[in-house]
Amino acid sequence: MAAEKQLLGIKVMRITKPSLMTSVPVMGEPWDMLGKLLEEESSKDVCSTRNLPFFSVGETLTLPQNFGTIFLGETFSSFVSFLNENQEILRDVVMKVELITPANRVSLFDKNIPHMDPEAYEDKLVNYEVKELGDHSLNCTAAYTVGANGLELVSRKIFKFCVSKPLDVKTRFAGDRGNVLLEVQIQNAMPHSMHLDVVNFDPAAGLSYINCNTMSSCDRPVFGDDGTLAPKAIRQYVYSISVPASVQASIPPGKPKTVGKMDIVWRTKLGERGRIQTGQLKTTIPPLLELALTVLKCPGTVHMEQTFSVICLATNNSGHSMRLKMVLDRVAGGGVVWSGVSGKILNELASKQSTQITLMALSVLPGLQVGFQGVVCVH
Repeated sequence: MAAEKQLLGIKVMRITKPSLMTSVPVMGEPWDMLGKLLEEESSKDVCSTRNLPFFSVGETLTLPQNFGTIFLGETFSSFVSFLNENQEILRDVVMKVELITPANRVSLFDKNIPHMDPEAYEDKLVNYEVKELGDHSLNCTAAYTVGANGLELVSRKIFKFCVSKPLDVKTRFAGDRGNVLLEVQIQNAMPHSMHLDVVNFDPAAGLSYINCNTMSSCDRPVFGDDGTLAPKAIRQYVYSISVPASVQASIPPGKPKTVGKMDIVWRTKLGERGRIQTGQLKTTIPPLLELALTVLKCPGTVHMEQTFSVICLATNNSGHSMRLKMVLDRVAGGGVVWSGVSGKILNELASKQSTQITLMALSVLPGLQVGFQGVVCVH
């Protein structure tokens, strides 16, 4: 059997980025004879860096000695060579390269040739974007006939490797009927640092969103220009998703609504690129109110005991017209007091229409104020 396997050899090498060769420098005192000897020997080491004595990271690149670690979203590349190592002509050669995943069997190379002369070879570079976690195996098979009697032989090599999770992505929803806040937590699950190239939210059809991860004053990311994420480090991203009234009306009560998905692209040590997309993110959106009151515009910073304006939008989502009355009330312990006439009758609001209402308020407490209370719009 050993002789049969050598008739047609199969060589496989994973194509991956090299790594910098490292060493463990041994240091001594510079005035000591042993220290000088150690420095001389360190300078002769091929792993050493010129003009940087006792520096552990060298200038030499080293190729991986095994398949290494593969993460979800990366592209698996491998060089496969079929070589006739025998002095006989091989006939009816069928060469196949397959990748077996936990759920699929993917054909990467399939070729038939009528004959293969001695020392002839067939090389192939295969690529596959890894989309599943767990154990994978690269199966390389060559079936052929040899000799006058047409003896059928098969050469086979199997390389197994495990695909690990590069990122830990967690999501959380908050908000009300027309505006949903999506919080995305991304943690680096790799043993080395990565650089986040792209972190995008792709909304579902009919929805719009605001990226809350940039500073409005300069339109720069809140994390700065450095997208490096250390091992086990976590970053949080927030998106404000707007759900139009027409979309809310079409959602059955209690049924989750698909709001979109995340698209994440990163690069590792020497530029290896990886990409993953989350599944469709879903959340339950409360049913549409017949009469909705939302804040359109208010200042971000106000001075105490000075009035400021708040622009609200009243929307009639019912099937009939409404005559609205605005009631202003002070909430105990609140930091904002409303200024104006309470119980004012507004113009009639037709079905499926909206109107803007300008209110005056007064700040009575310092600090951060979250939301407004004490405004009631009734029919």
